[in-house]
Amino acid sequence: MEKQTLQKQVWNTSLLLAPILLAAAQFFWDDGRVTTTAGVLQVLAFTVWIFSFQGLFQVVRKDLPTYSVIGFILAAYACIGGNNFGVDGIYTEAMGFTDLEAAAEFTGSIGSSTLAFLFIPGGLFPLSMMILSVQLTRKKKIRLLTGVLFFIGALCFPLSRIPRIDMLAHIDNLILLIAHLLIYTDLKAGTENVGQLQTA
Repeated sequence: MEKQTLQKQVWNTSLLLAPILLAAAQFFWDDGRVTTTAGVLQVLAFTVWIFSFQGLFQVVRKDLPTYSVIGFILAAYACIGGNNFGVDGIYTEAMGFTDLEAAAEFTGSIGSSTLAFLFIPGGLFPLSMMILSVQLTRKKKIRLLTGVLFFIGALCFPLSRIPRIDMLAHIDNLILLIAHLLIYTDLKAGTENVGQLQTA
């Protein structure tokens, strides 16, 4: 059995660590508001998610070379947006905003610039996962069940965050965590049907 490279180990670890950190961050929300602690955990989660995406796009590199490059670029940009939502929570709390509505109003006062660093990449994050779930399933890199859970978790990501209802976000985090765990086991299996992470 081939010994794993450091790069492959980083990808595998990130695949599990990213959703775990995001799920942990959720417990530190305060009535729908991202607190400093939640923001820091979210920054770490989306930083790690970049490496998770890197490994997943590498899986389909041989089958879909153009998509693997462009898809990863957009996914990395999406992760920066997730990071920025965490930073937004850190700074709004540091500036004394303890009410969700007041914090949102402050962020909104920045104007259309928020589209570039918050909302466009924020929308690309679930979209990147949805498309990736379809491609991984279509190319038989993961099982159908895994792909369906991955797609559902991605689809429900904005639906659980926009209303700022903690329980919905917790449920979606659990779905994403289970989906990533299944992806990890599918890729580690190394069978013809589920594939495995490939080094460059």
